[in-house]
Amino acid sequence: MAGDSVFLALNNIDKFQLWSMLFLTLARIDSSAAVEIDFVTLANLPPLVRESFENSPQAKRYAFSAHINPFYLHGDFDGDGQLDTAVWITERATGKSGIAIFHAKANRLVIVGAGRDLGNAGDNFSGLDAWHVFRRGPVQRGADGKPPPKLRGDALMVMKTESASGLIYWDGNRYGWYQQGD
Repeated sequence: MAGDSVFLALNNIDKFQLWSMLFLTLARIDSSAAVEIDFVTLANLPPLVRESFENSPQAKRYAFSAHINPFYLHGDFDGDGQLDTAVWITERATGKSGIAIFHAKANRLVIVGAGRDLGNAGDNFSGLDAWHVFRRGPVQRGADGKPPPKLRGDALMVMKTESASGLIYWDGNRYGWYQQGD
């Protein structure tokens, strides 16, 4: 009898793992599709960031997205000495992907992409599949040969792996795009 319950438990775990792998596979097949964030995943987001977003006017237009894992990053993006948080979002009406950046000290959300144009990056980041924090410091000259920006804070390095990359950085007034790889 004990063997039967162990088999049943393993059988249930296998089914759960199978469904999880299937979900993740389907989400990867169409990387432009918005991936809803479940309750458990959302619970990993710092409460102050989640509450600020949910109480903002942007919450009606945008939803959190698990488009890329991890779906949020911390860095001092505006250079004010406080840790800020960048979170993947999707514009509800169009399905366009982008990033909501929560400036902690100013208690303000700034949206890039997701229907809002960011220069050469466009207004839809659904083609991107990786990102990380690029710590404040010198930036190498990019693919287009233009002079690199002088970073005021950390930046976001966003990528379409094996294709292109760019930096999303704060210039003191708004976010800009600097093409890194082509």
